[in-house]
Amino acid sequence: MKESALEYAQKGWAVMPLKAKKKDPHFDLIKNAYLGATTDEALIEFWFDVDPTANIGIACSSSNLVVFDVDFRNGGEVIEQFGQTYTVKTGDGFHFYYQTTSDMSFKGSLETGIDIKHKGYVAAAPSIHPNGKIYTVIDDIKPVMISTDLLEMASK
Repeated sequence: MKESALEYAQKGWAVMPLKAKKKDPHFDLIKNAYLGATTDEALIEFWFDVDPTANIGIACSSSNLVVFDVDFRNGGEVIEQFGQTYTVKTGDGFHFYYQTTSDMSFKGSLETGIDIKHKGYVAAAPSIHPNGKIYTVIDDIKPVMISTDLLEMASK
């Protein structure tokens, strides 16, 4: 986990520890949840040395990311507007990552079963979902800038 967390930090993505096999912030290590996420490699190493079983979280907005969280169990479906970008298979769907700029704002959800993560965080690969499945990167490319079509659909 520590190696993956450090790789995210090197991409400029703000990292935070989550509880082992959960999506909840690891409040024993980080008091302000995603607001305390960082790219500071020494702090990240400390967190994952203290608890090597911790899952990894990525703070979206501070990493200039928006993530579309498709959950099949909630009726979510992959839509054509997602296109090719950095993509993670989750415990029950997918996370589609896109680059954003600081002036963009987003709704809380795109449609039934598709949440929009911008303010807040997402669990990142290779974290272990509460159902036991491992978050797995399936398209390891740099997140693309969100398209105009998808931005229009997702904006407030």
